[in-house]
Amino acid sequence: MKNIITIASKEFLDTLRDKRTLIMMVIIPILIFPLIFSLVTKLQNNVIKKEQSSALVTGIINLDQDNGLQQFLQGQSGLTIIPMEDRVQMEELIRQDSLQIGMVIEEGFTENLDSLRSARVNVYYSETKMTIRQRFSGILSGYTSEVLRERIIAQGLEEGFIEPVKTEYINVASDQEVIGKLAGGFLPYLFVIFCFMGAMYPAIDLFTGEKERKTLETLLTTPVSRFDILVGKMAVVISSGLLSAVLAIVGLFVAVRTTGGMPDFFAGMVSGMLSLYFVLVLLVMLLPLTIFFAGIMIPMTIYAKSYKEAQSILSPMTFFVIFPAIIGLMPGIELTTVTALIPIVNISLATKEVLAGTIQTPLLIITIVSLIAYATISVLFCVRWFGKETHILR
Repeated sequence: MKNIITIASKEFLDTLRDKRTLIMMVIIPILIFPLIFSLVTKLQNNVIKKEQSSALVTGIINLDQDNGLQQFLQGQSGLTIIPMEDRVQMEELIRQDSLQIGMVIEEGFTENLDSLRSARVNVYYSETKMTIRQRFSGILSGYTSEVLRERIIAQGLEEGFIEPVKTEYINVASDQEVIGKLAGGFLPYLFVIFCFMGAMYPAIDLFTGEKERKTLETLLTTPVSRFDILVGKMAVVISSGLLSAVLAIVGLFVAVRTTGGMPDFFAGMVSGMLSLYFVLVLLVMLLPLTIFFAGIMIPMTIYAKSYKEAQSILSPMTFFVIFPAIIGLMPGIELTTVTALIPIVNISLATKEVLAGTIQTPLLIITIVSLIAYATISVLFCVRWFGKETHILR
């Protein structure tokens, strides 16, 4: 045990001296969330402020001169009305962003309204401007409601005549459940990535790096068992991955405390994730997962002849980490006995359930036990691989 601690201490100090490893393991995890949150919040606030302050420049072709719709639109403070005559020109101006939206009031508009029929308007817009249609539809809805109210009064009817059934939808899910189910797996997915990236660079440096520096052979000649050497180095790799995840959580906490103007929905989700129970459960699952990562990375770094070759081998593995995590984010994918056995997917699904407060203890146990089993298998494979000189001295 003393030899393992000595090797781990020495390797951990060497790891902290490596700038690339330090950046990936410490600096990026602790800074990424404050930077992301501040930039996204600032961008969102700027977009909202710009939309609220700018008027919709609207071209109108009025083929029914005596109607109340154009008068209604001219009285709206959020619209700038430009009378036009040519539809082709109006469409071209919308494509060029000179107009934001265009409308054609068809002939017979007033006559149809007076006859209690549907009057027709054609609205032209660009789907690339996602909020334009929504804003203009809200304004038109105001006019439609006004006409409908006048019709009801003129006919001496109650409002219930046009709405025979009033449907009220009652949400039985709490805000916590909604947040957990819809978005609870996203940030834990990032923690998984940080675990992987935080463990990758130390693994490359401690094994492939030593091969390049010609110090691994010297280390193997010391009166220390290969098992002790492997465990000492692996402890550093695992610690680095977990440290990256922990620092990412710290960065998330700092971002929530320092970023103002964050959307209530997102702030509520993040606050729920920062509870002690959630953090502990997440770390309990990330520990065996990080061991599993280390058990896969180390044989590959032992096999590689150079730092560059090790990077080219391990970098594509990022996609194998991202893909199952994305599956866990898909709607309709739930934590079951089967999905609890799939690594990475089970963490994403379990964290959603924990955050939502709907986790079933047996499924959580299956998830943790399966992760421990995968970690054990990867460690045994790693020990066997490190025991062969043909792999080390390739």
